[in-house]
Order: sequence, then structure tokens, then C-alpha cells
Amino acid sequence: MILTLDTTHPAPDRLAASLLARFGSAGMALSAHVGSVDEVAGGETMLPPMLAVVREAALRLYRSRVRRTDVLSGRAGLMAYLQASMGHEVVEQFRVLFVDGAFRLLADDLMGTGTVNHSPVYPREIMRRALALGASGLVLAHNHPAGRPEPSGADIEMTMRIVQLGTLMHVAVHDHIIVGNGRTCSFRDMGLIT
Repeated sequence: MILTLDTTHPAPDRLAASLLARFGSAGMALSAHVGSVDEVAGGETMLPPMLAVVREAALRLYRSRVRRTDVLSGRAGLMAYLQASMGHEVVEQFRVLFVDGAFRLLADDLMGTGTVNHSPVYPREIMRRALALGASGLVLAHNHPAGRPEPSGADIEMTMRIVQLGTLMHVAVHDHIIVGNGRTCSFRDMGLIT
């Protein structure tokens, strides 16, 4: 439907088929990197900025839903939001979702952006922000642009450092979610965080 609004492309049906073939679904195409969409569209089209606007509207809708629910009990919505917001980024992003005592979202902050396989994380800055917000807990999240959402040894080590610091500061780390290739991996579900 969105493609029909782009009058600069001569064959919107063919373009839709190409996007689905490349990304697998409309949702994955919507959350794909602008450069990847432009590559499929062949340039000279308004599609990338149009999809960026639709994507931002969808993220705002997800975010508003996440804010109204208990972040931990509304896990399906949380996972969908994280997948949509960072699942197709081409570099690693490290985000922190700060929550209050009722597990309602106070803030979703991008705390680090890195390369294709690393993002700098500063536990002290995470705790400083948690204290400034009056957060009682947080959910860590980052993406693996290469696709596999399983945690690396470095992911586990950094998470445990943040958990230890959080314990000292009375800020609970409720989960660490890794997003990659349309899938998510939860440290909580794996028993790495209790």
C-alpha cells in the first residue's frame, strides 16, 4: 500500500516483490537499513524516506505500548519493539531500558554505538543515568548485526559487571536481550540473570 504512494517508481508491484524477496517480510523491509532499501529500489525513488517515516511511526506506537505495560510481563511486545528498533542496524547498538518499581518504562536510551561486532559499554554511565531517572531496574539490549543472537563471552562478562554494579547501587538488572536475524535471546530465559 505504501509503495503505491511513491509515484516516482514505475512498477510498485515489482518493487514490493523485490523487497519481500530480499527481506523476507513487510516488517523486515520496514525495519531494514535505508541504504539496503535504496539498493533494492534502484535509487531515484522516494521509498527510503517514506519507509523511514512509517518505521518511526511504528516505533513510536511500540514505545507507547511498552510504556503502558509492565516491561517484564509484556515480553512479547518488548521483544517486538527491540526487534523493530534495532534488529536491522548495520552496526552494534547498546540500549538500556530503565524501569520503575512497577516495571514501567521510564526511558529507552541508546548508550553505545559501535562497529559490526562491538559496541562500547560504560557501566558507570548506565548507573549514573539510572540514578538520575530514579530507576529501580533496567533491561539491557543490544543487537548482533551478523545475525546470531547468542551471547559471546564478552557479552556475558560485561553483563555480569553491570549486574554487580547494579547490586551495589540497588538497581536491578532484569534481563539482557540480544537481537539478531529476526530472533532474540534473553539472558533471563537462559538462566544467566535471575
